[in-house]
Amino acid sequence: MRNPPLRARQDDRGSPHFGFGPSQIQSALDQKAKVPHIPHMTTAELTGHSLPSLRSLALGFLYWLAFVLVLEPGNVMGAGGHLHLTQEAIRILSASALGMAATPLLLAQVRRFPVEGEHRWRNLATQAAASALVAAGLIAISCVLACWFLASEHRPLALALREEFETNWSVVFFSTAAFVAIAHAVRFFHLVDSVKPVARFLTRVIVKERGRTLFLPIDEVHWIEAQGNYVALHTSAGMHVVRESLSRIEPQLDPSRFSRIHRSAIVAVDSIREIMPLGAGDARLRLTDGTELRLSRTFRNRVRMPSGAG
Repeated sequence: MRNPPLRARQDDRGSPHFGFGPSQIQSALDQKAKVPHIPHMTTAELTGHSLPSLRSLALGFLYWLAFVLVLEPGNVMGAGGHLHLTQEAIRILSASALGMAATPLLLAQVRRFPVEGEHRWRNLATQAAASALVAAGLIAISCVLACWFLASEHRPLALALREEFETNWSVVFFSTAAFVAIAHAVRFFHLVDSVKPVARFLTRVIVKERGRTLFLPIDEVHWIEAQGNYVALHTSAGMHVVRESLSRIEPQLDPSRFSRIHRSAIVAVDSIREIMPLGAGDARLRLTDGTELRLSRTFRNRVRMPSGAG
C-alpha cells in the first residue's frame, strides 16, 4: 500500500506551525510520578535480601563473638581471674550465644522504630532506651548463668550484678547500640536499592496545527515516520506532522510498546498484524489498518511482538 505524501500542515498565515519541541515533550509527560511504596521488612530482611532467620542468628553470633574477643580479658561477661582454657572457651561461646539470642529482639526493634521519617527523633530516643534495657538484660542474665554454671564464680549474685553493671554496662550498651546502628544502615541501603526511579515515558504529544492545539494520546499512534527534521505520527484518524527528529522521540517512548523497525520508522507493536519474511533477513510488516512497512534485519531482533502474535 502506498502511503500518502507527508506535508507540514500550515496555520492560517500559511507558515508551518509545529509543537513537538523539547519543552512541549516535557509538558506532555505525566506531571506526577508515583512514589514507590516501601513495604515493611521482616526481621530476616533487615540484614540483607530476604536472609533466613538462621543466617541472621549466625551473623548475630559472629558479631557478639567478635565483641567478646576484642574486649578480652576484661569483657562484659567474664567471670574474672584466670580460667582454664576449656572454661574460658565455654564462657566466650556462652556469651556469644547470649548475644545471638538477643539478635531477633534488636532487629525487631529496628523494624518497629525506624530512624527515618517524621518520627525519627522520637524513635531514636526509643532505640537508645531499648538498647540500654537490652544491655542491662544481657549483663543480668550473664551474671545469673555464671553463678549457676561457672565453677570459678564465687561472688554472690547481688555483688556480681553491681560490679558488672559498674564496670561493663557502658561497654555492652555501646556494643548493642552499634549493632542496632549497623542494622539501620543495612536497612537504609536495602531500601535505597529497592526504590528505583519510575520510568516516565511519553503519554501525549502536543500538536499545533491550523490555529488549534491537539493533545494526541500516544496510544493512538500506529507508527512514526521520519521526514528530515519532521516526523509523521500515523493514527487511525489520519496523520499529524510535527517538527522533531526520530532519534529524539525514540528514548521517550515505552520500549515495551514501540520498536524501531528501520532507521526512518518506529512502530507500535500492538498494531502489528503480520510479519512476512523477505530475503537477506528483512521482513515486511502488515499493520492492523493494512499499512505495510519494511522491517530491516538490523532492527528485527528489537521488535517485541504483542502477546498472542505469531
